[in-house]
Amino acid sequence: MATANPAIVWRGEPMREERLPPLVPRGWVLLRVEYARWCPLDSLAAAGAMPLENGTVLGCSGVGIVLEAGVDADTGLAGRRVAPARLSADHLPPFTGDGFLAAYTAAPSSVLAEVQGPDPIYTFLPEASLACEAAREAMDSHRVLIAGAGPFGLLAALAIWEEGGHVLVYAGRREAREAARSLGLEAVEKPQSRVDTVVAATASLYTLEKLIEATVPGKLLLHPLYTQQAWPGCRRCRRLEAVVLEGGAPGCARRLLEKARRLIESNIGVVEGLEPPPLAGGPLLGYVYRLGREA
Repeated sequence: MATANPAIVWRGEPMREERLPPLVPRGWVLLRVEYARWCPLDSLAAAGAMPLENGTVLGCSGVGIVLEAGVDADTGLAGRRVAPARLSADHLPPFTGDGFLAAYTAAPSSVLAEVQGPDPIYTFLPEASLACEAAREAMDSHRVLIAGAGPFGLLAALAIWEEGGHVLVYAGRREAREAARSLGLEAVEKPQSRVDTVVAATASLYTLEKLIEATVPGKLLLHPLYTQQAWPGCRRCRRLEAVVLEGGAPGCARRLLEKARRLIESNIGVVEGLEPPPLAGGPLLGYVYRLGREA
């Protein structure tokens, strides 16, 4: 294996650096990255909205080949093409652990699932897996509000709608509302009617609290990002049944991504090699990096 490991690293701003390949802790595997994604979590860090440790490799998700398994890791993944299918407080790149914007990275084998073919759509497997869990949790809800229309919000809305739920998607950006409507979903700017469940797919605590006050839900489904920041603290928020999602249903997630393939492919930017992306504007669903054997 090559010793060079070019990566996009946080140094107060995203920068390209040459690093040594990562160590492989107990229960982890080493990956050669084929695709990596710059997603809303990375944009939050770059905008200074969330603290990030200096020297952290960016990239919330990716697809790669397992080159080496550490002690107690799943040896059945050796040589397989995998992507993360589970997020948690302990592994939420780039906030806890290095991300995938590097030629080589390491990840816990317990969060990975095998995927077919070198396909950039599988960089969205974590959000799709969270969306499938959200659909299960909202099974008994008649009306569901999705607070936010990024990758997780759109996929969660689609998953719940596929299960027969009445879904409203709150989106501030016109492009996001159009994306939701292209999936056959109802997009709103100012939800007024009551709902049974709110899915927190926005990082804005202020926005989330306002939506909860307006729609009076009984249940709140949270992206694991909320393990890294303050929880909603409004008076009504404290009375909610709150569930932090983790994902972990790769079969459902893969099927959901196929249903959303056209939307995803038309709303990402594909980047060759490793250079920090423009921090202003950009495509609705972020950037996917295509990496070769040498990035």
